Amino acid sequence: MTLKMKRLTAAILATMAGTAYAEQQKHHFDIPAQALGSALQTLAAQSGAPMLYAEQTAEGKQSRRLSGDYTTAEAADKLLGGSGLVHSVAENGTVTVKPAQSATVLKPMTVTGKVDDDPKSYKATHSSAATKTDTPIMETPQSIQVIKRALIDDQQNITVSESLRNVSGVVPNNPVFTPASEFTLIRGFAAEQLLDGFTQYRNAGDRESTVNIERIEVLKGTNGILYSGGSGSPVGGLVSIVSKLPKAVASRELGFKIGTNSYYQPYVDINQPLTKNILTRFTGEYTNAGSYLDTVNTQRYNLNPTLTFTNNDTTTFTVQGKVSRWDQPEYQGLPATGTVTGNFSIPRTTFIGPSNMPNSYSETNAVWGSLDHKFNNIWSLNLKARHAQSEFNEKAQSLVGADMFIADRPFFGNTWLLYNTELSQKQKELSFLGNATAKFNAGPTKNTVLIGADHSDLDDRGFMDFGPSGSVNLTAPSFPMPYSQPGAGVDNMFVKNTTYGGYTQLQSTLYNRLHLLASVRVGHVGIDYHTSQGVVSNGEKTQFLPRAGGVFDLTDEYSLFINYSEGMRGQTFKNFVGAPQPEESATLEGGLKLNVAHQLTGQIAGYQIERSNVAVTDNTDLLLRSKAAGQQRSRGIETDLTWQATDALSILANYAHTDAKYTDNLAGVPEGNQLAMVPENSGRLWANYRFQQPMIKGLSIGGGVYAQGQAYLSNNNLYKSDGYHSFDASIAYEYQRFKLAATVKNLTDEHYFQPYGYLGGRVIASEGTSAYVTGSVKF
Repeated sequence: MTLKMKRLTAAILATMAGTAYAEQQKHHFDIPAQALGSALQTLAAQSGAPMLYAEQTAEGKQSRRLSGDYTTAEAADKLLGGSGLVHSVAENGTVTVKPAQSATVLKPMTVTGKVDDDPKSYKATHSSAATKTDTPIMETPQSIQVIKRALIDDQQNITVSESLRNVSGVVPNNPVFTPASEFTLIRGFAAEQLLDGFTQYRNAGDRESTVNIERIEVLKGTNGILYSGGSGSPVGGLVSIVSKLPKAVASRELGFKIGTNSYYQPYVDINQPLTKNILTRFTGEYTNAGSYLDTVNTQRYNLNPTLTFTNNDTTTFTVQGKVSRWDQPEYQGLPATGTVTGNFSIPRTTFIGPSNMPNSYSETNAVWGSLDHKFNNIWSLNLKARHAQSEFNEKAQSLVGADMFIADRPFFGNTWLLYNTELSQKQKELSFLGNATAKFNAGPTKNTVLIGADHSDLDDRGFMDFGPSGSVNLTAPSFPMPYSQPGAGVDNMFVKNTTYGGYTQLQSTLYNRLHLLASVRVGHVGIDYHTSQGVVSNGEKTQFLPRAGGVFDLTDEYSLFINYSEGMRGQTFKNFVGAPQPEESATLEGGLKLNVAHQLTGQIAGYQIERSNVAVTDNTDLLLRSKAAGQQRSRGIETDLTWQATDALSILANYAHTDAKYTDNLAGVPEGNQLAMVPENSGRLWANYRFQQPMIKGLSIGGGVYAQGQAYLSNNNLYKSDGYHSFDASIAYEYQRFKLAATVKNLTDEHYFQPYGYLGGRVIASEGTSAYVTGSVKF
């Protein structure tokens, strides 16, 4: 054989071997039951195989659910089962789908699946949080925004709160604040944070960690039908965090982040299947950081083990754990006088209290399990349970001013009083969730029925002690008195929250154009509050909570939606005159959803939320106890858009106009006063570009701006914070297994004061320019 013939033979054999390997290579597929055309697109994206099929052949057909590790051919076999279609695989790996016996040659359509399913895209097409079923966002009559992992990574976000700036109308927690309550606001009202479907209540521990987050789904307005636990159902909105779960293909990542003010953060993400039926994953990070604020140094850690058992077809059982802790001196912010108002200035970085202030801490330990089982092509079941323990302890030398602990004005002159304070709480929780889902077609309709129930018991006990510690002139702050324990430190306040309910929901699509949703919950909220001094406040209520909405497809790219829903939650840590009534809310919203050319997606929405039975002080009561009688309302317009302009260019933009106010004067403030912490206008713009040129492929750059207007510091509307804007920029380079990234925040070094929700009337100074560098390796 000549040398030329030998080379040709070797090339042919190599090509045949490569093709055979590609045909036998297994991929992990996770494709929900859906329209067959959409399922084929997802199969193409998850396998990387080119696909040819005639669009008419898939029209009106439904696919089965596909989950597990298969070759492309095996996956296509399972996906096409019962559809009357068959497939073939060409030598180059192209999959062709056609009818089993076709007398008509139809024009083929090429599917790549890259735009909708690109893991680097910001665009999300489906959400499970709004309906507890995997539903296209375009067909869901509610405001939904999804923050994908790609966006968190491109922006190199350090905290959950920072990530939430990507959603209109959200005022997130301040990361400096002790994790002792969930302070996120959506559309002006208190929101709840959920972790894998469970309400976080106090949201203790290292709540800002992003190491275990796969995506964040934000639902706006009342969400009282499908969710409960803690003190009840969300009345303002919810932030649903979805954890990273084990995958069938092994992956490992070690990384380290360093930054301004001695910021150090090692992290790890180890995904290791033990067998094809037993999968494991572990994520964790440790953070040690100084601060631009005097005295403040933060240590936190977050450990998340997960174990999954699956038959890769009908049944999956997952057990997840969470161990986290946060330690830091208690930062209470600075008063309005001396920062945003007054004839003197308090040094911006001042910490209220001695430099040797003992740390406050917050921690949580939890374990939960989830069972998913598919009985057949119609019925499926999901069951969940969680046991959690958490606690926090706050120590401070608290300011007392003319308005007591709000302290927005001096007690006299330029001087505030100081009180040693200690607040300690411990929680134990046991929750159960379950639902069954049925999917079926009837005539011109496609239907999904959800039937579910939940039950949660939460015990919360603790104490609050305080005592005088002197005074301070904040024009030249000095704290010579050391912190001392102000009381006996014995639990004397006890709360037991019991929430439960059942619900049913129907989603129905008529003629593939009108998408209707109707649901109702029978919800129960019970709160037993008592103290060791004999103060008792018990209240409970069972109520029907309805929800109804619809989406009408104007075209394949534009839809109109409208939605009405109600919610109910208990009143926590308030001493009421008589039995306390739960707080309630009702939301009406509507707007336009769009998905233009599978590139530009988002919505424009208008809404109104009525909030009633808000706890207000009863000034006729000698003990100044509360009554559930206040009324509030929020109205606004919001828009959220993502544009995958090309495979390389991703753009996100949002804007919110929010008018949240009191609609009576029962809270001791005039009717019409604006709610604290809520800016009237806010918005975000971000763009990221990934270079495609061969010589610099793997390089990406990004940049954006966040801006918001002024916001009142407290409900008395005496003082406002500054309006401000902040520019951020990032650059990253990935080469094979390695990644190096850098980000600069507040690029133009803007100085401003933000509202800081510590008892009202407080602000926190902006950090100024800061920079962070991240390096990681995958193996």
